[in-house]
Amino acid sequence: MDSMYDLSNLDNTFGREFEEFMIKLFEKLGYSTTVTNRSKEYGCDMMLQQSNYRIAVQTTRSESELTFTSVQRVLDSSRKYNSQMSIVITNNKFLSSAKNLAKIKNVVLIDRKKLLELIDLSNLSVNENKDLVQFCKNIKNELIKQDIDKEILKFLGLDIPKVDHSLLTKDSYGRPHPLNNKKEKLIDIFKEIRGDEDLSVQKNILLNFMSKYPLMFGTKADSEIFLLNMVTELVIFKPKTDYYNLV
Repeated sequence: MDSMYDLSNLDNTFGREFEEFMIKLFEKLGYSTTVTNRSKEYGCDMMLQQSNYRIAVQTTRSESELTFTSVQRVLDSSRKYNSQMSIVITNNKFLSSAKNLAKIKNVVLIDRKKLLELIDLSNLSVNENKDLVQFCKNIKNELIKQDIDKEILKFLGLDIPKVDHSLLTKDSYGRPHPLNNKKEKLIDIFKEIRGDEDLSVQKNILLNFMSKYPLMFGTKADSEIFLLNMVTELVIFKPKTDYYNLV
């Protein structure tokens, strides 16, 4: 399995070959693998075991996007085998019905793009950290942030695609640009400086970043006033002292 793996090779395999490829990959990640049920009665291809941690996995090579059924099947297996985590892996993508059910039932979905990242992870040298559980947690965190970003854009009425805006707050006639332009820029700044494991941003760090755009937010005092307005409008809030967060 080369680091720059060509998934077209997997696209041309049969289901059993795809499953065997995944078994080798998980073994490289340090897991013992048990094939659970060839008849697909419980919808799960394999169970991964590392110490006392057990993961139910369904691998599906498919020419079409996967529906919620793939998620339901691995859930049935997870309950039967009492696993701590459930994963569905495909060489394709997942439909919204699958994503919605996975979100509710806490199932990790690894699509075509994430599969490439998983292959890269398995190809790390033995002395490097090849943590599958953390890899799956990162996928979940990405989805959480994507959902938050979508909701805030919808709340602000910014969910409709627009043309790029200038960073300047005033046009050639000296008139200020709409407040939504500032909100869009604020969200971009917020996403740039918040950590991978944290949705909050420290107040002084946020103000320092905003000071890079004086024509957008003005002085530091102007930035503080703008942030206060955002708090008032429930666009952002302060969950703890000197921190801001997205709602």
